[in-house]
Amino acid sequence: MMQIGDYRLYSLDVQDFALDGGAMFGVVPKVLWEKLAPADHLNRVMLKTRLLLICGNGRNILVDTGMGSAWSEKLRAIHLLSDFRIEEELQKHGLSPADITDIIYTHLHFDHVGGAFRPDGDGLVPVFPAARHYVQRENYLSATAPNQKEKVSYSPVFIEAFGRLPSVELIDGSAELFAGIEVFTSNGHTRGQQLVRVSDVSRSLVHGADLVPSSAHLPLPWVMGFDIEPLTVIDEKTALLESIVEADGILYFGHDPFNEAAVLKRGEKGITVDSFITL
Repeated sequence: MMQIGDYRLYSLDVQDFALDGGAMFGVVPKVLWEKLAPADHLNRVMLKTRLLLICGNGRNILVDTGMGSAWSEKLRAIHLLSDFRIEEELQKHGLSPADITDIIYTHLHFDHVGGAFRPDGDGLVPVFPAARHYVQRENYLSATAPNQKEKVSYSPVFIEAFGRLPSVELIDGSAELFAGIEVFTSNGHTRGQQLVRVSDVSRSLVHGADLVPSSAHLPLPWVMGFDIEPLTVIDEKTALLESIVEADGILYFGHDPFNEAAVLKRGEKGITVDSFITL
């Protein structure tokens, strides 16, 4: 657990899944990225869906929801998808899905929004019945009419279910959602991605979303094949990492298979990990 201002922060390890290694590391040669993310015989690398849980001021806030359980056996096999451990992870902190008051989505790609729903008959129902849902308006519009590159990442089933939720707030740009919790936008991975910063007068933590999904993606040229504008990702990553170092802040990784978060440092090889930390 980490305390920042009035909030207690926890990392929830809710699911394991695999994606193509080439897609995760773009044009970076496999001989380099495989040292940090070993691949199987189908070139898949194992990842985590780590959810940031923020508790305080009468709220229990999740950042993203993971992939969830509403997947066919075929897709579960392709992604090596584990069981969805959301209830077990919340129970560690005396909570249940019904206790979640708010969910901030970095964006609506399937591995960030799928966990908001569970199968019920032929349809989907919300996993978090009392939650209010926050996403950038631009990202929601992108999800409802995805470009050709992103069609595989925005699942129509999940987006349609998201559109039926009773309590959705569409955000336009940077905003302070709650005291000490703000969002700001990043457009290189997908239009209208939002990163979340929790801060007080002496300390801050930024959720790296899919701008920096793992510690392996800290080198500036290490962008993903999923990114719609790789050069924009590099510029945004440069600015983000510089701001975190300047603030002596912490970077949280939503997909790192080994590490939850890190303190960063500036050195001869640019900005790298000073130390890994757990929440």
